[in-house]
Amino acid sequence: MKNIRLPNYSIYLDDQWNNLRESIKDYSKIIILMDINSRIYCLEEFLILSEIKKYETIVIPDKDGNCCSDNKTTSDTNKIPNCMEQYKNLDTCQFIFDEFIRLGADRHSLLINLGGGVVCDMGGFCAATFMRGFDFIHFPTTLLSQVDGSVGGKLGVNFKGYKNLVGVFKDPIDIFIFDKFLESLPERELRSGFAEIIKHAMTLNYNLWDQITDMDKIDIKLLLPLIEKSIVLKKQIVQTDPFEKGKRKILNFGHTIGHGIETAYLKRQLRITHGEAVAAGMIMECYLSKLYYNHTEEWMEKILNEFRKFFPKIDLSDEIYNEVLENIKLDKKNIGREPLFTLLLEVGNVEYDLKVPIGSIKDAINFYRTDY
Repeated sequence: MKNIRLPNYSIYLDDQWNNLRESIKDYSKIIILMDINSRIYCLEEFLILSEIKKYETIVIPDKDGNCCSDNKTTSDTNKIPNCMEQYKNLDTCQFIFDEFIRLGADRHSLLINLGGGVVCDMGGFCAATFMRGFDFIHFPTTLLSQVDGSVGGKLGVNFKGYKNLVGVFKDPIDIFIFDKFLESLPERELRSGFAEIIKHAMTLNYNLWDQITDMDKIDIKLLLPLIEKSIVLKKQIVQTDPFEKGKRKILNFGHTIGHGIETAYLKRQLRITHGEAVAAGMIMECYLSKLYYNHTEEWMEKILNEFRKFFPKIDLSDEIYNEVLENIKLDKKNIGREPLFTLLLEVGNVEYDLKVPIGSIKDAINFYRTDY
């Protein structure tokens, strides 16, 4: 695997540990931010391989201080909240800031975000704003955070249930990808990250899409080349448009409706992963593409068949349907509350900032509810 260089930082997929030791050697204090899962499954191996001897830790627990996992029992299995997404808010940031103060963090400290997308997003946001900013490293431990969430400098938290409404753009000093950490992930979390690989393929690279169509299941042993290709594709876009003023909006494919779905689920404390919501959003936005560009039924059916291999249908009740439409009006990409979409001219070729009638959006959601 090749290491990937961006203007302000590198993404290490090879020789991670020697490069990590070089990156962290000159800081006054090292703080490792984790969630309960990365503490259990990743911290011990991380400390052994990194050879870090002097460090402090901050752990973001669930509300009961327990690990929120697919094996957690409940009287209503659909009422299990997302493991970490429910804590991606300003209250948790305040807890992290309090811990920074307690631990004596200063502008010469380093924060290592060891965890999934929530840890990287929120940890980076806290490091970028505490004392007007100190350095941080991403060490993403989920497929979603490795291929998408930790790359590109977007940091932030949810506000009043709305996705990523508060945040900043700030690059880490480096990112380290260690694919062995993926072995501890449940299949549902692998699917969540795989949705972003599909997004990069559909919007940027037909050859990657061709590889995906040859797959029948997600095989961890085959993921690292896909992770590398996905990161390279995103890097090429981010370099040309770091603050999402133009071409980077391509990467919002599936997210306008997807974030609307995710927000509706989060407000109800219903379980959904980011990738599940985005996969549903991509299907609906493919349908919008069909309407917009007059694609054939065969074109649409081929895409549906690929998604059906990996993503079960999610429930969109009438109540959630109506809330999704309202949530789309508050999407941060909007201009004057008018939603803007990225749509497929064809797989691997897109246009962005497209206005779509509300009637077509309703049709797309209903298509998913009846035909997927």
